[in-house]
Amino acid sequence: MTKKKVYIFNSSSRAAVYGIGTYIAQLTDCLKEEEIEFGLIYIHVEGEEVTVTEQEGYQLISIPSTSYSNPQGREYYARNIAYLLKEFIPVEKGVEYIFHLNFMGNPALVSNLKKMFRCKVILVAHYSNWSFTLLGDNLKLKRILAKRPKKRDYSEQSIVKDVKENAKMIAQCDKFVCIARHSMDSFTSICRIDAKKTVLINNALKDCYIPVDEEHKRILRHKYYIQEGIPLLIFAGRLDEVKGIAFLIQAFRKVLETYTNARLLIAGDGSFNRWLKEAKDIWSQIIFTGRIEKEVLYELYHIADIGIMSSLHEEFGFVAIEMMMNQLPVIVSDTGGLSEIVEDGISGLKVPVMNDSKQQVIDVDALSAKMIQLIEHPDFAKILAENARSRFLEKYDLTIFREKMLNLYREV
Repeated sequence: MTKKKVYIFNSSSRAAVYGIGTYIAQLTDCLKEEEIEFGLIYIHVEGEEVTVTEQEGYQLISIPSTSYSNPQGREYYARNIAYLLKEFIPVEKGVEYIFHLNFMGNPALVSNLKKMFRCKVILVAHYSNWSFTLLGDNLKLKRILAKRPKKRDYSEQSIVKDVKENAKMIAQCDKFVCIARHSMDSFTSICRIDAKKTVLINNALKDCYIPVDEEHKRILRHKYYIQEGIPLLIFAGRLDEVKGIAFLIQAFRKVLETYTNARLLIAGDGSFNRWLKEAKDIWSQIIFTGRIEKEVLYELYHIADIGIMSSLHEEFGFVAIEMMMNQLPVIVSDTGGLSEIVEDGISGLKVPVMNDSKQQVIDVDALSAKMIQLIEHPDFAKILAENARSRFLEKYDLTIFREKMLNLYREV
């Protein structure tokens, strides 16, 4: 029987700290409990020398970035990665190596790994640059792809180049994993990939929910200086435009017309100046926490009345399932992975994402109405919260993810 070793790649970026970082942390937790040897490979890290360290039962290889400004430079770096790994990963007889990549746009890395190792390559599509650039607007992407090359502007040419590079990388891999159904449909139609190599495996979280009683909630509210009886809404995530924070603040402003004592918690880091300007004259009702530890965030989930994800686009939506795991009633925008996670009116509420003449926007009136609905109907909010947790346990608990990933490693 062939022995398998898995090496999981990550690249230094903001995504490595947030969504992809969470994904890799969950995956390593799964593998620690199994009889599969694995290691982590971090590329584009700071520093001047390659480092190899032993962590909790696995090897961590960190490869510094090199300065490059052209495709040839990127290919040179990809080739060097493969050569360096050959020095640090001993090639054993009877061992098949699996390289698990978590970033797009690097077909040269795949080809060089296959040259240097007897290996299989798995690629997970956590995001695509075109989705971020176009905020998930696939119709706009298709219009760009349909244009004659000379009719495309510079940004459109960059998008087309990105699509072609991703298609080339996917074609070279042995398995292509999508984290949501909409991603699979999008990549299948746009990149014309082989359906046989494509797998749908939703992201997941280890269930660490600890119920708290009303007395504990009162203690936590006192700890964070939030008065009892005050409606408390919470958003968590990067303070980026794609997260729909401007629309969230606009909707909350409308909520304050009815509930003047409501408070909005915005947990996450980024550039605050724009959002502080957006929140002018209601500053006293909005709390910006910056980036906080998970333990603090979960305490805030315990005392919040409503969790909100107002993103213009989400490839998946880790924060949504985190809120659902913690039995919060959630309001999410009806887009991307969020549309698949939440069943409208059952395990949460959805708000439309619309196209105006220039860009995608959140329906602010609908969002504020949903907030008020849950504030005014706590019994309904409680039902949504209980159903949200049931939905999490049924589809997004880590045990489900673990079994699917182990099967993928066995079968690739």
